[in-house]
Amino acid sequence: MKPSESTLLPRNKKNIKNQALKRYLHKKKIINILYKEGPKSNKQISNDTYLSPPTIARLLNDLINEGLVTDFGIGDSEGGRRPNLFGIKRDSRYILGIDIGRNIRRFALLNFHNEFVTELVCIPGKLNNDHETVNQIYLQSLKIIKEAGIDYNKIMGIGIVLPGLINTRTGKSYSYLNYTDKPVSQLFEEKFNLPVFTENDSNLMAMGEHAFGLAKGKENVLCLTLVAGIGMGLILNGKLYSGKSGFAGEFGHIIIEENGLLCTCGKKGCLETMASEEALVRMAKEGLEKGCTSMITNIVNNNFENITSEVILKAAEKEDLFAIDILSEVGHYLGKGIATLIHLYNPEMIIIGGKMAKAGLYLTDSIKQTLNKRTISLIRQDTKIVTSELGEKAGVMGATSLAMHRILQ
Repeated sequence: MKPSESTLLPRNKKNIKNQALKRYLHKKKIINILYKEGPKSNKQISNDTYLSPPTIARLLNDLINEGLVTDFGIGDSEGGRRPNLFGIKRDSRYILGIDIGRNIRRFALLNFHNEFVTELVCIPGKLNNDHETVNQIYLQSLKIIKEAGIDYNKIMGIGIVLPGLINTRTGKSYSYLNYTDKPVSQLFEEKFNLPVFTENDSNLMAMGEHAFGLAKGKENVLCLTLVAGIGMGLILNGKLYSGKSGFAGEFGHIIIEENGLLCTCGKKGCLETMASEEALVRMAKEGLEKGCTSMITNIVNNNFENITSEVILKAAEKEDLFAIDILSEVGHYLGKGIATLIHLYNPEMIIIGGKMAKAGLYLTDSIKQTLNKRTISLIRQDTKIVTSELGEKAGVMGATSLAMHRILQ
């Protein structure tokens, strides 16, 4: 299945003659401006691009004929006759976002106005290190596109979220889907025949929050993902900071307990062993096996292997003291780690995302109590601790933001 060629996104720019390439780049710049800033007049686009109004008029006419731009009608006066405003056509193109977790895959299609044209589709699936996993995700994506009634030719590209270590320069994953020497993006590009962009899950959560969530318009925000592991995306001075190779933000692997539990990274006492989703489940099992009383026992019918973070959160919502206590313990360990972050970065906000963000005050109250004991108050008062409002959508929204940014840059 191959999409048709687009004058906005030709497959091979080397084959475009100089004049055509120049025109292509001008149109791409206009699309980028309209995508990021919304509808504008000819004069405003001219000022932004340093191109003459007649040139802009011709380029806009091309983009209208190509179905990418539409006339939004009369806008406010700019000192004379009220001008027409031009903007991105809502359903002219789409981006597919795929959030690949260790045990679940999330899919969503967004249009050119960053609106969901499908519900968030969640499909259970192990993240195995093999070609079959890639093929499954590809086939699941095709099914979602087909069921949504979207023309495949209108999909501009795909953003993919993946946990673990990913080199941002090469696209190579060092944690998952590294069964060949090919970057993960290339594995999927060979399937979809579309531009594919891959990034670490925590970085893309941060991008999603910065573009659409609580971090929008903010300069210095840390985004923590509490899932099977713990990651962190950093927005510093208004931009995603990923370090030299893209490995910045491995917050889950700071040592929090000397000679503590063995972590998946091979070290002992990492924060991830005390405050992740897996750590929460382990604490619940250990406590119940020792005879602690909790409604969790009834929820799982005495089969402790069926305990999940969702089960624990459900019990906490019903004021189960055991569930609340272990969430508070997780919050305490998170607070110990976050105290270091506050002293290092002095952020204006820390956003907690992932499944455990649903714990809300059961988690954040404990974090704040620990911060009161472990941080300098003058620095601590600058930082607001909140839970994500994007929820499970943060990953796919960050993925589509990444894809749009890379395609239009």
